[in-house]
Amino acid sequence: MRDIVRRLLSALEIQTPLAYCRLVETRGSTPQKAGATMLVFEDGSQQGTLGGGCVEAEVKRRALGLLQENRSEVCKFQLDSDYGWDDGLICGGRMQILVEPIAGGDESRRYFQTLAERIASGQGVTEAIVFDSDASGLKTPTSYLFDAAGVCLASLHADGSPPVAITQHLRPLVSRPRPYALGGIAFLPVLPRCRL
Repeated sequence: MRDIVRRLLSALEIQTPLAYCRLVETRGSTPQKAGATMLVFEDGSQQGTLGGGCVEAEVKRRALGLLQENRSEVCKFQLDSDYGWDDGLICGGRMQILVEPIAGGDESRRYFQTLAERIASGQGVTEAIVFDSDASGLKTPTSYLFDAAGVCLASLHADGSPPVAITQHLRPLVSRPRPYALGGIAFLPVLPRCRL
């Protein structure tokens, strides 16, 4: 995650178009779990992985198209016999991946700089991502960063303070939560570093 965010910030500095692909929800057996990230650049290069294989290739294909259209989309995959039979990719699970072109504006830089600082400092952060407007009743895509105390540190595409639908479902980082999704909102914790 640290390298992905660092590369994303570098691309924003030189105004390189990119799509930020985040695995926001999984069910059952999948090659990666929620929180996995991948950057796709308009030249077709990438950094990070969503598990490889057919899913990653399809996300990359869609990301390149969405970069041209400058719009976001949630890509849904059912990993069953209809999807990956030829390649033997029958995990049986489901994946939802938010593919989001990232512009080089101040809001984006502030958001990802805050994320990078929290990761580097080892303090931990929870990223809440609205990915389903029908289920959440909120604008998509919208992202918020929260510290361990539940204080909103930064937001992306937000219209004001974080809605109650998000804040009431934050889990304390001290309990070391795994990524979870509720009502069209993904909660992706980056746990604080602990000393042994």
